[in-house]
Amino acid sequence: MSGRWSAGAGAFLGINYSGMHDSTVCLADAYGRPVYAVGEERFSRVKQDGRFPHRALATVELGEVAAIGVPYLESSPGPAETDPVFRPLMHPVPDRPVLPFPPEWRERLEALGRPLLFFDHHEMHAYTGFVLSGYPEALALTFDYGAYNCALTAGAFHLRAGTATRLAGAAMNEYHALASLYTDATALLGFTPCKHEGKVTGLAAHGRPGADRRRALWEVHRSIRDADHLLYDWVGFLDGDTPPFYEPNRHLVQRYRERFPYSDADLARAAQDLLEERLTVVAEWLADTCGRDLPLVLAGGVFANVRANLALARVGFRKVFVAPPMGDDGLCIGAAAAAGHQAGARRPGAPARPPARSSAMALGPLPAEPGAAEPLLAALGVRHRTLTRPEEELADALADDLTVALVRGRQEFGPRALGRRSVLSAARDPRVNARLNARLRRTEFMPFAPILRAERVAEVFDLDGIASDVTDCLPFMTMCLPVRPETARLAPAVVHVDGTARPQVVTADDDPFLHRLLEEYERRTGVPVLINTSFNLHDEPLVSTLEDALAAFLTAELDLLCLDGRIGVAFADNPRLAAAARLLRRDNGAAAARRTALNHAFGRRMVDGPGRFSELSDTSALVGR
Repeated sequence: MSGRWSAGAGAFLGINYSGMHDSTVCLADAYGRPVYAVGEERFSRVKQDGRFPHRALATVELGEVAAIGVPYLESSPGPAETDPVFRPLMHPVPDRPVLPFPPEWRERLEALGRPLLFFDHHEMHAYTGFVLSGYPEALALTFDYGAYNCALTAGAFHLRAGTATRLAGAAMNEYHALASLYTDATALLGFTPCKHEGKVTGLAAHGRPGADRRRALWEVHRSIRDADHLLYDWVGFLDGDTPPFYEPNRHLVQRYRERFPYSDADLARAAQDLLEERLTVVAEWLADTCGRDLPLVLAGGVFANVRANLALARVGFRKVFVAPPMGDDGLCIGAAAAAGHQAGARRPGAPARPPARSSAMALGPLPAEPGAAEPLLAALGVRHRTLTRPEEELADALADDLTVALVRGRQEFGPRALGRRSVLSAARDPRVNARLNARLRRTEFMPFAPILRAERVAEVFDLDGIASDVTDCLPFMTMCLPVRPETARLAPAVVHVDGTARPQVVTADDDPFLHRLLEEYERRTGVPVLINTSFNLHDEPLVSTLEDALAAFLTAELDLLCLDGRIGVAFADNPRLAAAARLLRRDNGAAAARRTALNHAFGRRMVDGPGRFSELSDTSALVGR
């Protein structure tokens, strides 16, 4: 959209900008309630774009903003002390300083010309989850890899409106972050750290458990942490032009991987088991210290791990809620709300926060100006038609095993597609995972997530062994749950090998369109669930504009695109565009192979010293033979 989003006079803005990943902005009203939130990635089309969010900021009325909340302290707080509960769970580090941001970081924020309010990074993780939960009071756990100007990598908090009281913490100057264990495992498996940890979670279910495997990985992790050379590091940190990215040293990755004498699946399983057992220790300590009567809020990048979240739900807090944007992308929400509360916006008469539901994450921009879809389609020569009974017509298509892409209203904020930028498909055939992944150019070990109506939760999932009420997590795909055997029979494509699935649950009040669509689909097939996966190609952000949606739809050769719940575009009705899409769909595997080889070459020189880029090119030992 060309217009700017407004929250009225006296609004507050939250900005997450670390110069590394997930730059986001959130506009909150005078009461600190989020009105608009979006990531820089949705405009730049670079996934997890960590550059300064110029494009996102251009969509808000900055002149109405009373103050900007920043989820990092103004300067380094200096060393902290680790509380006893965390000490046995992490590898110690010899007296590491708490690094400050370079001056360029603050200068870019000050250039916005608004008052800046700085907050502790981990307090803002906790506060983000708290604001989105709707709870009046809660406990929170936060775990991540760490940040500049932040002394902690993990924390436990007590939360009320306007306050976040720290109960315990793990100091980055004394211990390596628990998150680094999982990030190391991601690199060792050949994936990209800080991006592909979800692949490790999916692969873990295929591995064999065992104390020997856990010990072996823990020792490899210790070696990586104690080494002089980094296994991976940021490229493009605070760079205004190059999108920052985490780059592993593939030469070192190969060396360390050889020290773990088990399969990739076993490595992933060991990482998952170590993470779960250590998180559970902290959760049990929190329950013993503060009781189980208050809800537990989980926030920080570690809690993107849906399997670990299930383990914590078994501890027995009254309720568990996982921040839907659990990583650094969500920090802008907590910072905007905290800025409002610190400035006195939580005054008498302020409306209460609504309960958590998926529509609360529809904070992003619209795909286009109202009424722009049909003229654009006509200008591009895209054949389309009006859907007179959209829920029924889409249910017919899905019952016929067609794949449907949805673009509806304001887009979701955060990492999950919740039915506004989603791809839906039937879940009756397990082979659909391979077909759909191929179309979307993905490689995944975890099946797609199911979407279902709230009325079907008890018959689809077995909740008997889960001590906490997890209802508030279910609209957001933030926790996996055990499925009943009948579900595995009816919808095998959404059930993982460990018998779990990661659901989005829809109510008629929250999303009447999706609820009706699911009802119509079940009436035709007898199956209460559909596949819901994000509408994007591999390593791209969710589609944002109509142009993004058309490009992804045609490239992936999906069957039907539904715009705003009333316009239908069929792939089969557009043979010329489909032919053009096939011509453009070329895999540049050679470029990726060259980059990997170059990484190995430079990594070898960094670790082993000056020499030839290729081990095979040095034939000096053969001279004279």
